[in-house]
Amino acid sequence: MNNFDQKDMQENTINQESSPNDIEINDVENDQKKDKNIDDNAENPALTSEGLEKINNELSAKINNLEQKNSELNDKFLRSLAEIENIRRRSKEEIEKSSKFAITNFANDLVVVVENFFLASANAPAPEEIDNLPFKTFVEAMLMTQKELIKSLEKNHLFRIFPLNQQFDHNLHEAISQVVSDEDEGKIINVIQAGYRIGERLIRPALVVVAKKAE
Repeated sequence: MNNFDQKDMQENTINQESSPNDIEINDVENDQKKDKNIDDNAENPALTSEGLEKINNELSAKINNLEQKNSELNDKFLRSLAEIENIRRRSKEEIEKSSKFAITNFANDLVVVVENFFLASANAPAPEEIDNLPFKTFVEAMLMTQKELIKSLEKNHLFRIFPLNQQFDHNLHEAISQVVSDEDEGKIINVIQAGYRIGERLIRPALVVVAKKAE
């Protein structure tokens, strides 16, 4: 028999020879350890009902705080999206306006030329009344040029305002005088100078004479 087998036999003999008193002592010690663990748990405030309630309240407060921050961030995000959309819309409108009114300065100079055509045609005889062939050809060419010029202007949203026999509109017309007339009051009876607009934007009002009733 080797030394290990002898040692195991000795330990078994000692365990078998343990008295009932020894067993009772061991049971008492185990009970004391259990009681101590219970006391330790009772002394730990985190495991009491008050401690658990405090932890729960702290967690609830943190959750509420996070929810509030999330709501604030979401609100800022939505506001940022709205602002970006407004900037995009305004930029688009500005580009459209710039494109539409880019020829304003040029148009202001050009309308003087156009009005000279109208002034010349108004004072020239009708082509069918002209016997002189070169002069007749000249008048016809002038009228044709005037017509094509007006078509080109309207194609680029530049419109002539000649409101004869129309009601006065302060948005488009400028009255330089009022004359007693049998016509309806406010009716335009003479156009001194034609007006012009680009799209809906007035660049020059029509100068007019307006009818009024006798007092």
